[in-house]
Formats: sequence, C-alpha cells, structure tokens
Amino acid sequence: MTNQQLMDSGNRMMDETDQAIERSKQVVHETINVGTETAAVLKAQTEQMSRIVNELDSIHFSIKKASQLVKEIGRQVATDKCIMAMLFLIVIGVIAIIIVKLVNPNNKDIRDIPGLAPPAMARRLLSNPR
Repeated sequence: MTNQQLMDSGNRMMDETDQAIERSKQVVHETINVGTETAAVLKAQTEQMSRIVNELDSIHFSIKKASQLVKEIGRQVATDKCIMAMLFLIVIGVIAIIIVKLVNPNNKDIRDIPGLAPPAMARRLLSNPR
C-alpha cells in the first residue's frame, strides 16, 4: 500500500469513528429524554399512590366509625325491645286483673286497683237525739 492509500484508509476509519460517535451521542440524548420522561411519570404515579393511600385511610376510618354506630344502634334497638316487652307484660297484667275483678267482683284475694274500685258509699252521720 502506498502512503496515499494508507491516508485514505485512515481518513475513512476516522469518518466511520466520527459517525459512530455521533450515533452514540444521539442514543445518549434519547436515553436522557426517556429517563426524564420516566422520572416525571414515576413522580406522578408516586403522588397518585400517596393520594390513594390517604383515601384508603379515610375510608378505613369511615368504616370503623360506621361500625361503631351500627353497634350502638343495635344496642339501642335491643334496649327498646326489652322496654317494650316489659311494658307489654305490665299492660297484660293490668288487663288480667281488671278482667278478674269484673268477672268476680267479690273476690277479696285481689286488691282493688286505685281508680277502678267502685266509689265508696257516702256515710252520713246520724245525729243522736238527746
């Protein structure tokens, strides 16, 4: 090979190297752009996950509060049912006493219910003539 051929070969190799370096620079530039976009997307997703966690905490608190309210309402309903049952038994007892007194008014084993007894006879005091 002559000097000129060697120089031409060297110049071609340098041109190819320069082109390879330019392609590498473009790949690096594209990689930086993709990395920047990925970082922005990851940041947005991280913020979204944070909001979701906050909403889940809020939902958990609401469910816990609702559960407590349901238990309290259940207790109140049970208490109301017990009171209603007691009142029902009292009313049935009073009705039974009234029926027994109406059927057998001379039964002395059952005391008179105040307000239901026949009115007391008015006693007149007789004056003694002297």
